[in-house]
Amino acid sequence: MSGVMKINKVCIISVFFVFCTKLHSQQMYTESNAASITNETNTTTGWYTPGSTLITSDANNPYMGTYAIKAEATSTADNDRNIRYTFNATVGDVFDISIWAKTGSQSVDPAFASWSGVSGFTNPTPISSSSTWTEYNFTVTATSSTVVIRIYTGSSSQGTSGDILYIDSVSILKKDIENPTAPTLSSDGVTANSVNLSWSGATDNIGVTGYKIYKDGILESTLNSTNSCQITGLSASTSYNFTITAIDNYGNESSLSNVLSITTSNISSNTSPWLQAESNISFVEGNVGIGTNSFDSKLTVKGKIHAEEIKVDLSVPAPDYVFKKDYKLKTLEETQKYINENGHLPNIPSAKELEENGLELGIMNMKLLEKIEELTLYIIQLEKENKKMMEFEERLKSIENKLK
Repeated sequence: MSGVMKINKVCIISVFFVFCTKLHSQQMYTESNAASITNETNTTTGWYTPGSTLITSDANNPYMGTYAIKAEATSTADNDRNIRYTFNATVGDVFDISIWAKTGSQSVDPAFASWSGVSGFTNPTPISSSSTWTEYNFTVTATSSTVVIRIYTGSSSQGTSGDILYIDSVSILKKDIENPTAPTLSSDGVTANSVNLSWSGATDNIGVTGYKIYKDGILESTLNSTNSCQITGLSASTSYNFTITAIDNYGNESSLSNVLSITTSNISSNTSPWLQAESNISFVEGNVGIGTNSFDSKLTVKGKIHAEEIKVDLSVPAPDYVFKKDYKLKTLEETQKYINENGHLPNIPSAKELEENGLELGIMNMKLLEKIEELTLYIIQLEKENKKMMEFEERLKSIENKLK
């Protein structure tokens, strides 16, 4: 794609996604059962026992929703006193795990948990000695591709038939430990006392939520999700080095961007510009203002511009990177979560930011093109799924005809 973009007349492109899901983008525990915090039903799906432990859903005073999971020992044998849940992981993955538990009837010691496939967990760990719902939190690291959670109805060495333990609101969150990629920093205006900074290109496996701007290696400002800002309070005729990093919702920070070196002009902020009153055109050090004598770029116009064509040289990369194999296309669930939390599409400025900072044609049109290319990929995915569904329906019709 060419590095130059042409806009004939006015081109406005709107892309709008509408979908609904309850799935947490990082939630590993998505079983539809009584202990699920995302999709509770009257089942015990996903939980099993190596012996004859009774596993049922119970509506008697659950912690959350309508049901809890009830585990009841059928004998003193180890396999008849525990229930288990298994999930897949990648070695090195970090998980925040939460389990709510309470006792029913126990003959001796508290129930306990015994897990395998993770580090950072003490075996055995007592998890309940109270008939009141209590939350237990663990942060563990996967040491195997298979993690097994074992929850016993009694202590590790004791217990008898009839011991009961309830669990509810189980959450297994994969912790984000991946840093965002570094943004590319640029400037579109320098005065004696300020500089306009803009940036692009930062990506993250979950989503970039903010940026840190450094001036000469010292943190200058921490910003929410935006793509431009103005740094003020600079000294005239002075050189500065600016860098920026991207941060995500977990506080992971990218490496430093490119170093942007700028030198402020030698005209102080209170110097009056040359002004041609009859045409209301002002000029200072190569900067021109039309309809205003307050400007911070080569040309500032206070009013409307009528042109047959506008040609914009891009200062940001064109978004063909979306079609590369290593591009991390957000799932629809991740995009829905971002919209719910931020009120706008990822990597698109909010309405407030546009109202405060204005709209840069080159940057914004590349962002919109990025969304169009992402939407194309979603449509291709849906088309593949539709074809599979149509093939399935054809096979089903064939079977029905044969049965007739």
